[in-house]
Amino acid sequence: MLSLLDTTKVIGHLDIDGEPFEVCAEATANHDRSSNMLTVGLCAFLRSMKHDHLGEKATTDWLPAPEEVKEHVDHDEAHGLTGEIFASWCHRVAGMIP
Repeated sequence: MLSLLDTTKVIGHLDIDGEPFEVCAEATANHDRSSNMLTVGLCAFLRSMKHDHLGEKATTDWLPAPEEVKEHVDHDEAHGLTGEIFASWCHRVAGMIP
């Protein structure tokens, strides 16, 4: 099993009840060379920016539920496809920010 990606990207910022949050998209991706199976775990969350709650994560009903994407792909193409999947997820999360 080859780990391809483990990343979090800040998609935007917003205040909820006067508290500042970052809207984040996250992905972890692995590729199994023996089966040529790419597995990408995707999630979205809010991360507190308030000093006494820095880094705490929360979810809301308007963020998409976590997903897992599985694709059969050769090792040479796995990294590129992982990037495309994550970019699409980030676009989806950004489109849901109120």
